[in-house]
Amino acid sequence: MIVKVCGLRSPENIRRIERLDVDCLGFVFYRESPRCVPEGGDVVDAVRRCRKTKVGVFVDEATDNMLDKAELYGLDCIQLHGSETPEACRLLKSRGFSVIKAFPIASADDFGRVEAYQDCADYFLFDTKCAGHGGSGKRFDWSVLDGYSADTPFILSGGLKPDCVRDLSSLRHPQFAGIDLNSGFETSPGLKDVDAVTEFVDTVRLLPGWRQSPSGYTTTNKNKNKMQNRITRLFASKSKDILSIYFCAGYPEADNTVEVIETLERNGVDMIEIGIPFSDPMADGPVIQNAATKALQNGMSLKKIFSQLADIRQTVRIPLLLMGYLNPVMHFGFEDFFRSCSECGIDGCIIPDLPFDDYIDDIKPVADKYGVKVIMLITPETSDDRIRFIDEHTSGFIYMVSSAATTGAQQSFDERKQAYFRRINAMSLQNPRMVGFGISNRATFRAACDNASGAIIGSRFVTLMGESDTPDTAIIKLLDVL
Repeated sequence: MIVKVCGLRSPENIRRIERLDVDCLGFVFYRESPRCVPEGGDVVDAVRRCRKTKVGVFVDEATDNMLDKAELYGLDCIQLHGSETPEACRLLKSRGFSVIKAFPIASADDFGRVEAYQDCADYFLFDTKCAGHGGSGKRFDWSVLDGYSADTPFILSGGLKPDCVRDLSSLRHPQFAGIDLNSGFETSPGLKDVDAVTEFVDTVRLLPGWRQSPSGYTTTNKNKNKMQNRITRLFASKSKDILSIYFCAGYPEADNTVEVIETLERNGVDMIEIGIPFSDPMADGPVIQNAATKALQNGMSLKKIFSQLADIRQTVRIPLLLMGYLNPVMHFGFEDFFRSCSECGIDGCIIPDLPFDDYIDDIKPVADKYGVKVIMLITPETSDDRIRFIDEHTSGFIYMVSSAATTGAQQSFDERKQAYFRRINAMSLQNPRMVGFGISNRATFRAACDNASGAIIGSRFVTLMGESDTPDTAIIKLLDVL
């Protein structure tokens, strides 16, 4: 289930709410609203640096203005509350944004208006019908939801308050996808009561189905057939500033794999690469080599990783990938490896030393059988023909190695690397790209995000893991420098 907190406008409040177990943060760009985001200042930086899905809320705004705001604030999704046409929704989707179309609801008859938007909105948002667009704080009669029979999932807004948990626990509808928290959790317009939101979210996450539905859809048989691979869904909903974190399973402790994953998701990381320790990690620098050695000394193995991840999808919703070398995977057995990935909810794998011809002939059929994406790497030395061949025969994303060197932190990307980025951008590949190797600070993270969908950070986070008491401390230190 999706938990969205909307109407934020204070940088400090944004940062505090972002730390909670919520999925989306909403920012209002409707000038008549007391929750409208202030122009310029620190709030722009606070929104851009937010790691959760960022939703821009507009009312009858010109499309060009919405796109300008989306670029300035780094928005991932557009929420429309006015009389916007289906054509406007389609245009926004063609530009890579998810679309939420809001409808004020008073009776079941109002659901007739949604039909024209079913093929161009990812979600509907149902709010209380009232005069104007500012909201009334009144909850509409949820019993009218029995009259909604369309296929598009909906988010529920309209008068939600801290005392609504019991009512939410009894709400049943096959397309119910989540909630939007706004004025009912405020101390003043645009300023959320962090303690109230924390208590509410922690309580609602314990309700049946509120943790186990990673797609935002309820798990009915009808909607199970609509669920995409989580990697595909991530890139469909968020086209820029994606943050993926690599860590080595078994480092610094043998039994903290699940804790690290849950901590990273809670802090807004979009995707996680779980390293399989190996005795000869040829593409890795000294930081990850040392982590792998320590993990092996702690008794970590691929079999143990799968055992630790057996129940991970009960608590974690974001894409998870395994990253490791060919030898441990071959030893485990390709069929058993991909079957185990599927059983515990691993969405993809990265095997840096897997020959591409072997992937096409032997690995791809097995991976496809179990719905696991195999992510291939390219480097500055990879030819254009080879890159296009990889792009044609893979899906998910392409791992764009920033240099031909081993992993390790860098302070900046020189002109040679920038030229490499420009060359790949000019190829107009069908797959999104993530830049890895050398991302360690804001300069390298921004350079990666400016030239791809996002960045993969490994060595810097592994270093912080070794220096910190908890995974939470490590990721907070990393986010502070991005």
